[in-house]
Amino acid sequence: MRGAGETVCKKVQHLFVLRLLALLALATASPLAAAQADPPRSVVIDRNASYPEGPLWRDGRLYVAEMGADRVSVYRNGAKADFFVQRGCGPTALAPYGEGFAILCHIARTLVIVDRQGARVRVIAADGAGRAFQDPNDISADDRGGAYFSDPGIFSRRIPASGALYHLDARGRARRVAEGLWYPNGVYFDRAERALYVSETFRHRVLRFAVLEDGALGAPSVFATFDFAAAPFGRYRDVYDERGPDGLERAPDGRLFVAIYGEGVVVALDRDGRIAAALPQPARYTTNIAFAPDGAAIVVGATINDRPPFTGEVRRFPRP
Repeated sequence: MRGAGETVCKKVQHLFVLRLLALLALATASPLAAAQADPPRSVVIDRNASYPEGPLWRDGRLYVAEMGADRVSVYRNGAKADFFVQRGCGPTALAPYGEGFAILCHIARTLVIVDRQGARVRVIAADGAGRAFQDPNDISADDRGGAYFSDPGIFSRRIPASGALYHLDARGRARRVAEGLWYPNGVYFDRAERALYVSETFRHRVLRFAVLEDGALGAPSVFATFDFAAAPFGRYRDVYDERGPDGLERAPDGRLFVAIYGEGVVVALDRDGRIAAALPQPARYTTNIAFAPDGAAIVVGATINDRPPFTGEVRRFPRP
């Protein structure tokens, strides 16, 4: 997330990155280095996306939130179309909700319920206790008709931790279920485990919450932490202060994939939270990942995060 207006983005040529990673692989004999040296070939679906975030597959269609263009786009059979457009929304994610979707308007600080055609049904701006949302960020559907979403606060390490997590139930009631987090970002509800995984960006870690019967969350445990002095990081000479884990999703093979914002890489975590593989990305400000029905990885991110139109891309990798 969300570096608009923060730091000038450096464009890095993909071939240069691959050569650099290949040299690293020769110097180290780890499985991770081997994965970096020979990343799978990717295909660009959209090279003109405007700060793309929150990819979602549903009913044979790919949906992508474009924060910089105030729209959610839908891709089908190689064609792109508008699905939802709202000036000033700044959408960052969407999730299945009822017959339609729940869309997070990051800039407008609201959650919008839409029908299957993208028409607005309801707008929610506060939880059941009357607390206004700060800037909703990422959302993941649960297994009972609701969804969990993050509400991180201001995107700056200079701001104290003020982030929260919410549960939206099937009746449209939002309830705060965790708070005091330092920029909670990507969220992923694991149906098999009935657990919620959350990227806490500025603490450079992924948390795991047990989901209780009433939708509340248990105490968090630390599932993974990231050492930015070690591989596969350090691809850029300048350090991006707000780097850290962003969107995340579990792959068909059981590994949890996490986009690392500001480092231009997606990492795969094994069941113990250790980095098992890495997918280097041309877009330094990689925001999120989703998996297609055939197991292919859809990765989205921005190459420029400090000025409009916040150019980014949607890229497809063969099953990693």
